[in-house]
Amino acid sequence: MAQQQTAGGNWEKLKTYDFGDSRQPLTEISDEIRKAYGKPEELKKFEASLDDVLKSDAKYAGKQYACRELSIIGTQQSVPALAPMLTNQEYSDMARYALERIPGEAADKALLDALPKAEGKAKIGIVNSLGERGHKPAAGEIGKLVDNSDRVLAGAAISALGKIGGADALKGLDKALAGAPDNQKMLVYDAYLRIADKMVAAGDKAGASKIYRDLNKPSVPQLVRTAALKGMVNAVGQMQR
Repeated sequence: MAQQQTAGGNWEKLKTYDFGDSRQPLTEISDEIRKAYGKPEELKKFEASLDDVLKSDAKYAGKQYACRELSIIGTQQSVPALAPMLTNQEYSDMARYALERIPGEAADKALLDALPKAEGKAKIGIVNSLGERGHKPAAGEIGKLVDNSDRVLAGAAISALGKIGGADALKGLDKALAGAPDNQKMLVYDAYLRIADKMVAAGDKAGASKIYRDLNKPSVPQLVRTAALKGMVNAVGQMQR
């Protein structure tokens, strides 16, 4: 009983925790969570408590801690608590940190649904997260951003498409290459190469070879042509095995 009361007290302290306060309550909560590893039902209860912190009026520091723990034990159960934070400039990064690591379609959907609503650095971060997760259904929406007037956002979109791959991602890169300023074209070429390399690894040597051939042209920088030629030789060699 005493242990339960202590644990409960720590959760209340978490909701009022701020930077500079004693971290002992956080350390004790983390220790209890670690002890629950391998015990799904116990972890669910801890996850619910972390979700409650996010839904409360806890300070930034407390919510940051909760998101950090959810990045380790979080499941789709936590998506409803994290999703509303994605479009908030203050909390978006911490929410993404957790959602990027939560498996399943619910987290993908939350990120994709938030994309058109978000602005500024929150939007850029969401694009980055969708890229890290390799969420192919997001390629169409991200492709719309490759020629955005915010060149940081456009660059994030180009890089994300390279990580996602697939036909829609290639369409987005074609659009990006047609309108990209010279100082951003290398980012597009790198994304093409990344997709082609992934295609080789997945067994689509013919598709990858086409991308490599398209990049091995006089109008393309020599550094990119060299990488494309190496990729093509590798793809052809694997096709002949």
